[in-house]
Amino acid sequence: MVEDIISSAINLKFSVWDTHVKQLNVLKNAKVMLLQEINEPTLNLAVSKAASLMGATDVSIKDNLVWEYDYLGRVFSMMCDIIFVSTSTHGCVGRFAEQSSVPVMCVRSRAHASLQALATIMTIIEEYGTMNRVDIAYIGKPHPVLNSYLLLCPMLGANLKFKCCCDKCPVSPLLYKASEDMTKKSHTIIKQCKLKDDVLHQSCVFIAGPATSKKDKIKEFKFCVEDIKRCNNVNKWIFFHTLPRGAEIDNQLFMHINSRTFKAFNNMQYIAAALMAKAVQGHVF
Repeated sequence: MVEDIISSAINLKFSVWDTHVKQLNVLKNAKVMLLQEINEPTLNLAVSKAASLMGATDVSIKDNLVWEYDYLGRVFSMMCDIIFVSTSTHGCVGRFAEQSSVPVMCVRSRAHASLQALATIMTIIEEYGTMNRVDIAYIGKPHPVLNSYLLLCPMLGANLKFKCCCDKCPVSPLLYKASEDMTKKSHTIIKQCKLKDDVLHQSCVFIAGPATSKKDKIKEFKFCVEDIKRCNNVNKWIFFHTLPRGAEIDNQLFMHINSRTFKAFNNMQYIAAALMAKAVQGHVF
């Protein structure tokens, strides 16, 4: 399913490079709802652009929803054709979806940042043609997007090394154990590292996590172009930032010719469009 969505998104992008004022009417007269418990402007824009491209109308609701009221799934689904959710919880969304009569897509939760992770992986596939045996490095705090990478990388055949903590405050991502179990079936590598150089060594895709609010943690997650070159002899490498950006990444790397940060965020609209087209109409581009 993941490969189908990414492939569909790539095909859509190939046929509609510029989505401005374009409308395909794949979901003509459909209603797309975005429930945002936490305000994520980039997610909001991506879903809104996707809905417009598909010919649907969209409505965004920002509120502190009480997810424990499972019947809300039934209430909201009476007034739309698909629901996208951005929330700081996770388990309650599953119960919400069970009560809903329309598809529910959790694009951001306490455990996952699936829309952003899929958009980044789409960009990697555009660069390398595959995720199989691609070596990925993640350095940054344990953001939900790391959990998504921990599941998606072994699922798609990629290797992942990451550093998300320091010696003084050791932390393991929520889905680290589940990811390790998946590597046994896919013969991939998932490794948590203590040193930045170990993460960067012989990787070709480098991902910086979002800025940390703790100044003493900046040095733990800081790396630059020189660090990438020092730890690698690969000819082709690319860089992504999860955003928001802080002092851990300088301008040289953030704006480097090998940076694909903005391309990945642009791809979020294509992933969102592929998801809603598949979920509502069973349509694949």
